[in-house]
Amino acid sequence: MGCILSHIRIAYFSIRILVGIMEEARADLNAARNRILRPSLPIPNPSASFWQQNPVLPELVNIQSKSLPEMADIVIIGSGISGASVAHTILTSLRSEKSLRVVVLEAREICSGATGRNGGHIKCAPYAVYAGFKARFGSERAKKLLAFQRKALPLLVDFAQRMKFTHAEVREVETIDIFTDETMWKKAKSMVHLLRQDLPDVAESVEIHEAEAGCKKFGVSGEHCFGIISYQAGALWPYRFVTSLYATLLSTFASTFSVETNTPVTEVRTQNDKEKPFLVCTSRGEIAARHVVHATDAFAPVLVPGIRGKLFPIRGHMTAQRPGNRFPDCDGSRSWSIVGRRGYEYISQRPGKPHSEVHRLGRELMVGGGAIQSPGRGIDECGVWRDDQLCSTIGAYLDGILPATFGKDNWGDDVDGSRIKQAWVGCMGFTADALPYVGKLETELTRRNVDRFGQRSDSNCGGEGYEGIQRLPPAEWICAGFGGEGMVLAWLSGAAVAVMMLGLEDEHIQGSPVLPEGKLMDWLPEEFICSKSRVDRSDAAGLLELL
Repeated sequence: MGCILSHIRIAYFSIRILVGIMEEARADLNAARNRILRPSLPIPNPSASFWQQNPVLPELVNIQSKSLPEMADIVIIGSGISGASVAHTILTSLRSEKSLRVVVLEAREICSGATGRNGGHIKCAPYAVYAGFKARFGSERAKKLLAFQRKALPLLVDFAQRMKFTHAEVREVETIDIFTDETMWKKAKSMVHLLRQDLPDVAESVEIHEAEAGCKKFGVSGEHCFGIISYQAGALWPYRFVTSLYATLLSTFASTFSVETNTPVTEVRTQNDKEKPFLVCTSRGEIAARHVVHATDAFAPVLVPGIRGKLFPIRGHMTAQRPGNRFPDCDGSRSWSIVGRRGYEYISQRPGKPHSEVHRLGRELMVGGGAIQSPGRGIDECGVWRDDQLCSTIGAYLDGILPATFGKDNWGDDVDGSRIKQAWVGCMGFTADALPYVGKLETELTRRNVDRFGQRSDSNCGGEGYEGIQRLPPAEWICAGFGGEGMVLAWLSGAAVAVMMLGLEDEHIQGSPVLPEGKLMDWLPEEFICSKSRVDRSDAAGLLELL
């Protein structure tokens, strides 16, 4: 009888624990839903990102004009990679003697949002991306979506080389995905086989390595590894890439282009002006504008009320770590992902040779992820609008993941008794359907109607360059919601917005260092276009539950 009662007692408490976990999960989910509906501006004092340290262009960190411009043809809100892409494409695509006035507004220091806080990867896992999109959209649309992501690496590498952005460390790398869960490993192999079947040319560089051979080849501990997949990817110092580009634009277009940091936009409203109907209200004054671009990723809902609850942040954790004294010297030519049953961690290593001066720059391992290790298993990281607070459990996990993954023989001892050089967080923008918002914003989303000021509502009046922008009706545009994949999505998404603003979407554009050849919709996936019907169809609750 005592044994039976003991089993009943154990079963009872097990059920109570399970019910408690489910109740906590529901509470976390409800709290996340409430948070994503209450957007806020970027906070003034975020955590310090490694990428923003030792700037090669210190004069740009807090750059401002003596007085805020009163008028502009285009105001771009956000100084990350998408805003930089819009500005660069607009300014360098002009074919007219007239000049556009373009202003970039940044709430804090330059490039202090997601671009200045991410992992520095230009990485598209072709097997996983294609399989996921094929399941959602079918094979033909999946091929186009994958092709778009794969264009980013060669474009960015070639552009950085042409511009001589050597400090940005834009490079190709060999990347390896390490699978620590057997089920995920089996799924991944089936995805590779699907890619080989449907896109054999893309799959040529994707290799499957079973656990023993893969661990030996790549210096990974076999204790938790079920297998490895390798392929080509890229890496960069994102902050330096963007600031180098802004420096070039500011020098080339000194009289018509400006970047205004520490100038948060508090409101966008309309005025009775046919040419410049938008008033962009900031902490330093107002700018009258013809076009407004929202390039603030997670923070776009602050100024675009129609996408609240549909675009929201997930707080991501990043660290810069010292490699162990036995860690192989790849000189920045490799990156890694550690893939578990839920979620993954991502690692790249900066270029640099081994050295004894532990505080010198070089060879840092940039390690991010670990969201699933939070007390709320990642849900409590959703809808967090501030990037100044770190989760201690995620931080502790990231601190220990490298020696566990690579093993004592491949890691060795910590160089000076510690691994973490710096830890920080950033807000990644996710949309409810997990695809970026790109294009013109309908007035039903902005709740700001300029048609009443006598502007034409049609868009079939385009032309090239300045004349095209002047003849297009004034509008608001968006380039945001990259789901943590900004380095393979944001550059071309920003360029696409610029092409639309120039009225050139139906023109065949010759290939350039920053644009693919062809008409816009030849390479931009239609799934990215931000329409009210698409926004209305999506449901953030479903994405939160999936996460």
